[in-house]
Amino acid sequence: MNSQTAEILSKKKIFIFTAIPFIFFLFLLEIGLEIWGDTQPNRVLCYDPILGRSYCPNTKGYLKESQVNMYVEVNADGLLGKPYPVARTPGKLRVAVLGDSFTSGEAVAPDKKFAGVWGEKLSEKFPSGVEVINFGVGGTGTWQQLQQFHVKARKYKSDLTVLAFCWCNDIENNIDQFISKADHRNPLLDQYDISIWTRLEVKRKNFNKWLWNNSSLYQFTRTRYNHLEHGIKRIFLPDYMKGQSRSPHLASISGKNLQNQRGIYNVRRVSLASAEEDKIKPAPGFKDTPSIFDDLFFFDSEGWEITRKLIIKLQSEVQENGSKLVVIHFGGQG
Repeated sequence: MNSQTAEILSKKKIFIFTAIPFIFFLFLLEIGLEIWGDTQPNRVLCYDPILGRSYCPNTKGYLKESQVNMYVEVNADGLLGKPYPVARTPGKLRVAVLGDSFTSGEAVAPDKKFAGVWGEKLSEKFPSGVEVINFGVGGTGTWQQLQQFHVKARKYKSDLTVLAFCWCNDIENNIDQFISKADHRNPLLDQYDISIWTRLEVKRKNFNKWLWNNSSLYQFTRTRYNHLEHGIKRIFLPDYMKGQSRSPHLASISGKNLQNQRGIYNVRRVSLASAEEDKIKPAPGFKDTPSIFDDLFFFDSEGWEITRKLIIKLQSEVQENGSKLVVIHFGGQG
């Protein structure tokens, strides 16, 4: 053995004997933080390149929101609840349900959600059994629910497809999605292509989410890094901005008002020319009002026109898939 080979082996030994105690130290930190640390709730929502948000596949755990502990289980296809085979069981009826938080019901036990109740009650009426698959995702509108059918629900070949619709925030969500994504993620134009770079970005973000849900050490370092970054940025803020501290309640109210104003005043800028030419123009002389019961929700508003086109498009895709579409309405409050 020459001196060069001996030097290489010596460096390898130094690296190994340095890495072992370091890895053991990280292991002890992970165990300690898991037992005594302030573990944050699991993050059940992942980034989706089409919908923008979806449930993280194979995720389960207790989530806490508004002092309510909720146990959430997500199957391998990113759907809440138990796994369902894509292949149909002969003779068994299948129902697909699309919707937002009314449908997903993260804080509700699977058998207490209306989709679970339907499955139980309908199976009593049909001896062959009924599968009701919940495709609901909280925070989505008809725009994303059409996308959800295209990318996930369609392959399950349901006999009946139910759209749970609310004549309230669903219309606002549809307008927001059209304004931000009409040029590159428009389901009315069948825009579902994903670039290689976007796929890599999805894998990176979802890996970070997996680390958050499975490593207390990652949670600890990530939250402390965020606090440090926020503190450093605050140092360089102008003095007049440092004094602008508001309570979370006031900030929440202001944020909602800003969102309502953006939805109300931006509706005039929405154009459906890129999707279809049969656009219905608002009636002349309309005056906008700061209420959700204004022209944003009227039958001749552009907000409803977008929603109508989305429902018609969904009906077309559902029929092409050999299913029937049913739309049910949940009332909203102003």
